[in-house]
Amino acid sequence: MENLFLKYMLEQDKRRSLKKKLDFSGPVITISREHGCPATHIAESLSEALTKRNIIIGKDLPWKWISKEIIEESAKELRLSPDLTKDLTDYKARGFFENLALFFSDEFYPSDAKIRNTIAKFIYGAAHKGNVVIVGRAAESITKNFEHAIHIKLTAPLEWRVNEIVKNTGLNPNDARKQAIDMDKRREQFRRYFEKDREDIEFFDTFFNCASMSEEEIIEMIIILAEIRGFV
Repeated sequence: MENLFLKYMLEQDKRRSLKKKLDFSGPVITISREHGCPATHIAESLSEALTKRNIIIGKDLPWKWISKEIIEESAKELRLSPDLTKDLTDYKARGFFENLALFFSDEFYPSDAKIRNTIAKFIYGAAHKGNVVIVGRAAESITKNFEHAIHIKLTAPLEWRVNEIVKNTGLNPNDARKQAIDMDKRREQFRRYFEKDREDIEFFDTFFNCASMSEEEIIEMIIILAEIRGFV
């Protein structure tokens, strides 16, 4: 099904650009990650650090970060049940028989396209307000044309990520490896809806290897980039 939301936004952006330079967004920082990389912790620490930088220079502009809120607000708008909301949180795709069963059930479940476009609308709105770090959900693609945006991807070798999952969840290594591979695949399928199989390099400004850089180093590098671009 055609991505009507992004088509509409691109048309609006094109009309704006004919009148003046695009300046309708953010600042916004998006963080994508391979499963096992510490995106949420980095996003939280980054938003706190950026808020402190603004206070130091006399700006009353706090930064916030959002991740699970994307799903919570989208699920609320779509009136999804808790079980279906969990499927959405886990990037779970529905097969033919699941779609068929839902068709004959009393439970409301909108089309995949409607779900994704609702998520995109929430992300677009949050980015438009600015001073926000957004984790996951193809935010780098949804805010691709925003003038004041930085797009980050966290990556690491699979074995390093497996060890992190084992340490943080208590899973055995085999299950942790399966979880990492499966979740990477689900996230890629979700992103493909917005990015149409284009290479990562088209969407991200920089990549950080979590196996060779500490969280503190990654955060400091993002702050430097944000300062260079005038975000703080």
